Order: sequence, then C-alpha cells, then structure tokens
Amino acid sequence: FFQHTKNFSFKLHFKKNLCYNFVMKKITLRHKFRTILFFEGAAIGIFTGATIFLLRFLIDKCDELRPIWFAEINFEKFLTTISALFFIAIFLSKTMDFDKQIGGSGVPQIKSVLQNKTKMQNPLRLLALKFAAVIFGIGAGISLGRAGVAMQFGACVGNFFSKIFHANLHNNSAEKKILFAAGASAGLSAVFTAPLAGVIFCIEELHEKFSAEFLTATVAASISAAAVVEIIFGIRPIFETITATPQFFYSPSQIKIFLSLIILAILIGIIGAFFTKCLIFSLEIYEKFNCRTLYKILIPMLLILPIGKFLPQILGCGNILVDELLRGKFIVSAIVIFLFGKFLFTLICFGTNAPGGIFLPLLTIGALIGSIFSKIGLALNLFSPEFSTLFIIFGMVAMFAAVVKAPITGSILIMELTGQFSYLLILISVSCVAFVISDLCGGEPIFSALQHRKK
Repeated sequence: FFQHTKNFSFKLHFKKNLCYNFVMKKITLRHKFRTILFFEGAAIGIFTGATIFLLRFLIDKCDELRPIWFAEINFEKFLTTISALFFIAIFLSKTMDFDKQIGGSGVPQIKSVLQNKTKMQNPLRLLALKFAAVIFGIGAGISLGRAGVAMQFGACVGNFFSKIFHANLHNNSAEKKILFAAGASAGLSAVFTAPLAGVIFCIEELHEKFSAEFLTATVAASISAAAVVEIIFGIRPIFETITATPQFFYSPSQIKIFLSLIILAILIGIIGAFFTKCLIFSLEIYEKFNCRTLYKILIPMLLILPIGKFLPQILGCGNILVDELLRGKFIVSAIVIFLFGKFLFTLICFGTNAPGGIFLPLLTIGALIGSIFSKIGLALNLFSPEFSTLFIIFGMVAMFAAVVKAPITGSILIMELTGQFSYLLILISVSCVAFVISDLCGGEPIFSALQHRKK
C-alpha cells in the first residue's frame, strides 16, 4: 500500500509539473507573439503612412489648382477640360471593370475580407490601380472622400506584409487578419492624423473579435502611421482652422448651448437617416439603367465643368469648404446652396460606385447643417458668436454617428482634430442622440448596408 501511494504521488507531481511547464511555455510564446505583432504593425504603419502622405499631398494640390483652372475658362480651356474629363472617365471605368474591388469606398471590401466572404488576390496591384483612380477622380472634382480608400490602402499594405511575415500560414489565419485590420487602422489614422480614432473604428466597426494581440498590432500601426504623416512629412491638419474653438465648462449660462446642440443632433439624426437611404437609392437607380460603367462615370464627370464654373466649393472631398465655414466666410443663403449642391452631387457621384469614400462628404454636409443652425441661433441671440464654431464641429460628429453608426469613433475623431478633451462628454452625448434618432428613422449603418447589397 505504501509503495502504491508513493508511485501515485510521484505520477501526480510529474503531471502537475508537466502542466505547469506547458502553460508557462504558452504564456512565454504569447508574449513573444505580441512583441512580434507590435513590430510588424509598426512596419505596416510606416509604409501606410508614406502612402497616405502621397495621397493627401496630391489631392491637396489638385484642390489648390482646380479653382484657379475654372476661374478663367475660355474656349481652349473648355475643350481641354472636356477631353481630360472624358479620358479620366475611360480610365476609371476600365480599372473598375478590371478589378471589382477598385470601386466604392473600400470599407465594405475590408469587412468582407475579414469575414472570409471575399479575398484580396493581388494587394499591390489593387493599391496601385485604385491609388491612380482616386487621384484622377477626386482630383478632377467628384464629390467623394479619401478616408475609406486610405483604409483600403492600409489593408493592402497589411495584407502584403502578412504574406511576407506569415507565409506558412493560411490566408484566413488570425495573425493575417490582425495585420490586415491593423493596416486599415493605420490608413484612417494617417488620413486624419488621428491615431486613436483609427484604433477605435477598427474595434467598433471592422473587427468582430477583440484580443490583446489585435490591440497591440493596431495601436502600433496607427501611431507609426500618424507619426510618419505628421512628424516626418509635416503635413498640415485636414481641417486647418478647427482648433480655434472656445472652452466649454458646462456652466448654467451655457446650458442653452448644450440644449441647442442636442436639438442639432436630433435634426441631423433625421437628415442622416434620409441621407443613408438616398445613398442606397442612388446606387439602385444606376443599376436599373444597367448601362456600361463608362456611361455611369461620365454623368458626374460632365457635371464637373458647369459646377466648377459656378459652384466650385462643392467639388472634391469638402475639407476646404469646411475650413472656409470655420472662418465664417459665407452668408446663410450661400451655405444653403452649398448644402443642397453638395448633397445632390455626392449622391450622383456615389451612385456610380466610383473609387472614393464617403467620410469627408458626409462630414462636410454635417458642417454645413451646423453652420446654418449656428447662424439662425446667432440671429435669435441664443449664444455669442464665439460658439458658432462649435455647431460646425458638432454637426460633423452628429452626421458621422447618424450615417456610419460609429458614435465612439466620431467622438474620438473630432476630439483629436480639435485637441479639446473637455468636449468628450458632450461629443459622446451628441453622437449618441444622433445615432438613436437615425435608428428610430430607419437609418442603416451605411457600410453594413453596402456590404449586404454585394452579396
């Protein structure tokens, strides 16, 4: 009996040691894996940041030159412009027909890859072709954004590096998905110079499974991408004058401003739900005609010429128009015209499925609504002129929450752009109100709606 007990005790002790060694080995390997993912994410962020810097630089140059070109247009310039727009339309249609992932913003494509519904076959080819298509399209003046495509560019970089770092793993492995999502996060971080918003958007909208490894790679990619854009290349903020904002102390005298912002959020929640339905409707209208891609692209391209002559402010992404609103440059009647023009032209451009995102156009529409609201409030003496900037800023965050349905990302994004961390509570409040009102009005998350349409 003594001998039997001794053998049993030895076996139990041996098994405990074996289990302990196994667990410790797994923990050590996991720590090493996190460290590896951190450096891999940083490498992806550096290359993504350099790519997005070039994208922002070229589009900004086009935004500077476009008004000069349309300011004094003669017969020779007219023929040149028509020819250029026609050839750009041919190029966009050829690239979109060649690779279906080139069309659209890029966010639904990223979500489909992460959910194993589609594959990114050739990331470098997709990056090169869509980069050229976006520069020509948005540079010419179509009313689409660059944030979604920047995320897709980052995802392409992440996909390419994942094949190098983890060549022996399956395409659907967790490691490759983490680096893919980290690249997307770096793209959003670089295009707005907002690293925290890039991380939060991936958690809130893109990646369904959260883990410490995912957070490590995503944070490293976002920070390194923003550092490359801001520190190394020194590129200017996307909204140059957005930092000129007053402090908000939640004092009794400012309660009416808070209530006014909530009313603005309710209004934009309704408009945001309507805007989302209009975006889907514009896609359906183009599909009903069942015409070639070239004919679809030619519609907004040919509209660029008269718009560029009489209403150039609504061309392109819209960030320059927001800067001018923040400077108080326009009267109410002009802002109303800009709002309807930007709204309609964005629908016309988006319905073609041309390469380009929706972030900046919808932020511009929200800023225009906020500017109109602020001018009405000033006329009624509800607040002092120094607070008019707030309504433009909160109009953007409310529109983002109402259409994208990512209220935390919108709040963090605007907080990073303004640099006013005292706004966090009211930013989240306004975002959540717009989010709920949009839901009550039947507004779907735009990227989920677009993804379901592609099934």
